[in-house]
Amino acid sequence: MQYLKDEVRNRIIMEAMKEFQDRGFLHASMRTIANNAGVAIGNVYRYFKNKEDLFNEIVEPVYQCFLGMEVHKQEIYSFEEIVNYIMEVMKEYKIQLLIMVDRSKGTKYASFKEEITRLAGKSIRESLWPELRKKGIEVKDPFIFCVIASTFIDGLFLILRKSEEDVATRYLIHQLMILFFNNLDKRFE
Repeated sequence: MQYLKDEVRNRIIMEAMKEFQDRGFLHASMRTIANNAGVAIGNVYRYFKNKEDLFNEIVEPVYQCFLGMEVHKQEIYSFEEIVNYIMEVMKEYKIQLLIMVDRSKGTKYASFKEEITRLAGKSIRESLWPELRKKGIEVKDPFIFCVIASTFIDGLFLILRKSEEDVATRYLIHQLMILFFNNLDKRFE
C-alpha cells in the first residue's frame, strides 16, 4: 500500500485554491487541478473523493471560524467586533474566505455572504434601534437595518478583494465604518 504524501496533498490543495479562485466551484476542473499539481487525475481521487470534497477541505476551516459566532447567536456582537473578526480570519484565510464569498455557487457555502449579512443586520438593529427609540426617533420599517448591513458588507468585501496590505485594508475599513456609522442616528431624524 502506497502512503499518501503530505507534499502531494498540499500541492493539490494549492492548485485547487487557484482553480476555485479563478473559475469558481461550478467551472473548476479536477483535471486542471491534477495537471497543475503535477499528478495523475486518479491520484487526486486517492486524496479527495470528488470536487466537492476538495472544495470543502479548502473552505471548511474558514466556515468553522464563523460558525463559532453563530453558536453564540444570543450574544449581540458589535459591528466593530464582526469586522475585527473578519480581519483576523483574513490574516490566515484570505483566499479561502474570498472563494467562499465569491466562488461557492453550487456548494453548501453559497449562502455564506447572506449569513454574514444577516448577522451584521441583527447586530445593527439590536444596537441601534434601542438608541433611536431612546431619542424618540421612529424607524418606520426595520428592513432599513438589513439594507445598511448588506451595503456595508458589500463594501467590506470589495475592500478585502482589492486591498493587499493589512494596514491599508484596516484604514479603508475604518473609513467605511465612519461613512456608514458615524452619527447614523442623526440620519434617522
